[in-house]
Amino acid sequence: MKLYIMPGACSMVPHVALEWTKEDYELEILDHDSVKSDAYLRINPQGSVPAIVDGDTIVTQNIAVQTYIDAKYPDADIFGANESPAQRAEIMQWLAFINSDVHKSFAPLFGPDGFVTDETAQADLKTHMKKKIVDLLAHPNKQLETRDYLTGTKTTADIYLYVILTWAKKMELDLSSYKNFNAFISRIESDAGVTEVIRQEGISKIESL
Repeated sequence: MKLYIMPGACSMVPHVALEWTKEDYELEILDHDSVKSDAYLRINPQGSVPAIVDGDTIVTQNIAVQTYIDAKYPDADIFGANESPAQRAEIMQWLAFINSDVHKSFAPLFGPDGFVTDETAQADLKTHMKKKIVDLLAHPNKQLETRDYLTGTKTTADIYLYVILTWAKKMELDLSSYKNFNAFISRIESDAGVTEVIRQEGISKIESL
């Protein structure tokens, strides 16, 4: 199995998942040029990460890649030891919220020129989206008031939230009123799989917001 990633991108989530499996895998680290190369576009025509190639099987899109890893290595419990449909739905609910609502809201911050061309409009768009992201993150912050992790036990949803928080810090979003995130970050960064992935990707721990 070969996983394609970019350092610090959302592909960190399945990267950690593979570390949790303790199984062998290959890692291909891409950059902004190689992710748009002809060779990679034959794997993922969208030119984005993550992607997995496992024999003749190619899987793209973050949640689909995680689902494939979970199906291949069920004993790793990357979605937690779910014993009921409700528990399974809860992890999927958090993954969908982070992937569909929060992650996509960062797009105008990373590339505002892809939405509007006027510089003043770009600045206004970024301001609006920063506020939207801060508002969205109130939900997981509230959840972490009474739980160490989003579903009570550590899952890939927590890793996805951690990635989002690294982006929030990079974008200098004001999350100072959210008191539960720093302890959460400390818990995630103490995970052996996360530590190894951070080393492999050549990035740094954020430690706090």
